Amino acid sequence: MSINWEVVKPSLWSGVGGVVVGMFLLSYGFGFMSRKAAEELASTSSEQAVVAVLAPVCADKFRALPDVAARTATLVADKGDSYKMREAFPEAMITLPDKSYPDSDLIAACAGLILAPLRLRTSNSSCR
Repeated sequence: MSINWEVVKPSLWSGVGGVVVGMFLLSYGFGFMSRKAAEELASTSSEQAVVAVLAPVCADKFRALPDVAARTATLVADKGDSYKMREAFPEAMITLPDKSYPDSDLIAACAGLILAPLRLRTSNSSCR
C-alpha cells in the first residue's frame, strides 16, 4: 500500500496552518496566556496593590519622624532622582514585606503623597 502524497500534503499543511491560527486566536483573541505570563501578571498586580495600600502608611510615618523638615527638604531637592529620594526615607519604611531591598515604586508613591500638599500650596499661592 502506498501513500498518495499529492493528496496528503495539502491536508498536512492545512493542519499546520490551523494550529498556527488556533494558537494566535487563543493568545490574542481570547486572552489565553502561559502559566509563567499569568504568574508574572499576578505578581505585578499584587505588588501594585501592596504599594497602593502601604504608600499612605509610609507618608504618615514619614510625617511623624522627628527630622521631617530636613527629610522633606531632601525629597524636594531630589524629586527628579528616585535613587537619591530613597535617602530621605528610613529603609524599613520603604521595604515591602518579604523583600530585603527598598521598593522604588513604594518610594515614588510615598514621596508623591508627601510632596502633594506642597504642590497644592505652591499652585494655590501662584493663583492669587
